Amino acid sequence: MPEQAPTRDGAGQLRRDYVWNTAASLLTSLSTVLMLAVVTRAAGVAAGGVYSLALAVGQQFQTLGMFEVRTFHITDVRRQFSFGTYLAARVLTVTLMIGGILGYASFAHQSASPWWLVALIALLRVFDAVEDVYYNELQRSGRLDLGGRASCIRTVVTTATFCLVLLIDGDLLTATLATLLTSTAALLGAYLPVCRPLFPLSPRWSPAPVLHVLRACLPLFLSSFLAMYLSNAPRYAIDSILSSHEQGIFAILYMPAVAINLLSLFIYRPMVTRMATQWTAGDVSGFRQAVLKGLAGTAGALVVVAAVSAWAGPWVLQLVFGEDVSAYLVELMVLVCAGGLNAAGVILFYALTTVRRQVLVLVGYAVAGITAFLLCPVLVGQHGLLGAALAYLVSLATLVSALLLPLVLHRPLSRPARTEGS
Repeated sequence: MPEQAPTRDGAGQLRRDYVWNTAASLLTSLSTVLMLAVVTRAAGVAAGGVYSLALAVGQQFQTLGMFEVRTFHITDVRRQFSFGTYLAARVLTVTLMIGGILGYASFAHQSASPWWLVALIALLRVFDAVEDVYYNELQRSGRLDLGGRASCIRTVVTTATFCLVLLIDGDLLTATLATLLTSTAALLGAYLPVCRPLFPLSPRWSPAPVLHVLRACLPLFLSSFLAMYLSNAPRYAIDSILSSHEQGIFAILYMPAVAINLLSLFIYRPMVTRMATQWTAGDVSGFRQAVLKGLAGTAGALVVVAAVSAWAGPWVLQLVFGEDVSAYLVELMVLVCAGGLNAAGVILFYALTTVRRQVLVLVGYAVAGITAFLLCPVLVGQHGLLGAALAYLVSLATLVSALLLPLVLHRPLSRPARTEGS
């Protein structure tokens, strides 16, 4: 069966895309909050610290599993590469992801918690990396709504299993093992039935196209890996300098920053493929308007979350996580501002990738990554959690500045790419 090009368009499909993508993004973000809340309430703040560190490790190596092919895949509107090629590339990168998680947990993890527990929790992110390739192809095929619906099913099953087993048994290991099993079944059951009618599901093991995709996305992967390092560098410093309890406090304070990213993605992610179409069609004005709308949406999300955090943030966080964090209001507000910068950086990342300036993206993230690497150990050692928040803020300010400059100075130079078979 040949792959089908997008056949549905118009306001109705765009509305469905927004609704289901919003639902999927909301459930994904809420699942992270809910799972952390259940861990802290059922097993304590220190256990929450272990969980948040393991989650950070999983997210760090999830960038390896996804290899940041998403942006390249969904903006490949001329179908330069087939889904089979993208799937074959994903099999390779997910294998590397699993090896990276096991390697980090066994050799680099520094706190007192067992390395294998950290590894098993981190491996839950493998399902996100596998899901992503199907989600991307559904979006490229004009059916982002189907991808969002399938993602919702998988997320609900995963979250419900983890939380219910943990509340009943009280053991983090048992909950993780049960979730690994049910997530496998949920992933297969949610995606295969909706994908099979639209495109072939077999990987295409042609070395040249697979290597072409990986080579093209290498700067994006390195940028994404560094982007995740920016988010996790404070946690790594806390792991080596402070305690699991303080790690848990930092994880709680970080939650409003996640809300900003969530609100921004609601607005921006469904626009990415259309933005790529505008660029390839020569509609530079429409492309720039899309970028500006994304940045404006991020600014609006920052204002809303900052106002709520300043007014009732500690109270809301205590209500959700069962821990009084009122003494950390300054740290909370610094992290909220950093969250706004992080969301802006993601939008600029998408924009530069669309115009195929991946190397400039990599340079920006490299500069910010070096900043984080140098600042985090020093500031955490001197100022504790406030130092971690400040290091995160400065690193992201550096990133946004580095990514914005080439976009301001850029002139359209790209030409349409050839298709895989040409």
